Amino acid sequence: MGLSCALILRRADLDVGITTNLPMEHVLKIASFTERSSAYGIWIGEDMNRRYDIFTLTSIVMLNAPSKMVGIGVTSPAIRNITTIARAAAALAQTAPGQFRLGIGVGGLQDLARIGTSVEKPVAMLRDASETLRHIWRGSTLNQGETFELKNYAPKYNRTERIPLHFGVRGPKLLGLASRIADGVILSGPLPYIERVISIIKGAVRDRGLVNFRITVWLPTLIAGKRTSKQFAKVVAATVIADTTAEVFNLAGISEHGIEKLQRTARKRGYQAAAKYVTENLLDSFTISGSARHVCDVFDSIRKLGADEVIFGPPYGHPILGAIDKVVKAWARV
Repeated sequence: MGLSCALILRRADLDVGITTNLPMEHVLKIASFTERSSAYGIWIGEDMNRRYDIFTLTSIVMLNAPSKMVGIGVTSPAIRNITTIARAAAALAQTAPGQFRLGIGVGGLQDLARIGTSVEKPVAMLRDASETLRHIWRGSTLNQGETFELKNYAPKYNRTERIPLHFGVRGPKLLGLASRIADGVILSGPLPYIERVISIIKGAVRDRGLVNFRITVWLPTLIAGKRTSKQFAKVVAATVIADTTAEVFNLAGISEHGIEKLQRTARKRGYQAAAKYVTENLLDSFTISGSARHVCDVFDSIRKLGADEVIFGPPYGHPILGAIDKVVKAWARV
């Protein structure tokens, strides 16, 4: 991969993943458990229009894990007013200075379609979103831009510390944008794709001369041994595959015939029905399941590619806290 020995030998940070669709009792237990563990931090993903608001949930997590890094990974400017994102993120950053990261992305194609929203110019939207957010946080007066309609908007933040902005994106153009203007990137997708794009991003970041750019990899993970757990993993894989574009499959070298049928079924009948088209090859490419040792071995292979952070869960396995504990302890031995 052309990575230096220093990068290969450096230890990646292990995070725990939470989504807005988890029951609150699970969120509270996971946050409190993570606070007591050796895990680096918590990332919170937004399941669009499901259960809880992403910013409210993040504040709850931060209060229950006050010593951990906490990040939103991700929310979309396509469904939220950009000034609302800026104000909410500023409040979270002030709650725990230096411990909050904001992740933004276009959003899942299936989820956007369900609410009648589409993004015609995703590169322009994320470029304008990052510029607008940073202007707002600096307290600059803003006027209407290409994507967001702001006229003489004069926020009063004038923040001195920088809120790290991470992009949750796929595809060459958006990844290129992330490597040029973001503080980090959150990657998801098939493992062969992850391997290829980490190398590309590392090269682009070196060209920028950045030293603090963070590459985070988030794949569905679980400690599995039972048939029911494997079926659940297939549903999770179907959810990810349904939103994966052809260019990502091409970069990963995946050309299975059932993908179109899976995506069509997901649109019409949901992810549960689409799960039956998840082959063993697709399951292994889009999820990490098995023993805690196996999960950590895969995480370590991702670390060797140059990832700075790897995220465990969901769906975790059963019981949830036991699965997280096993992975945290196994990672400490890697």
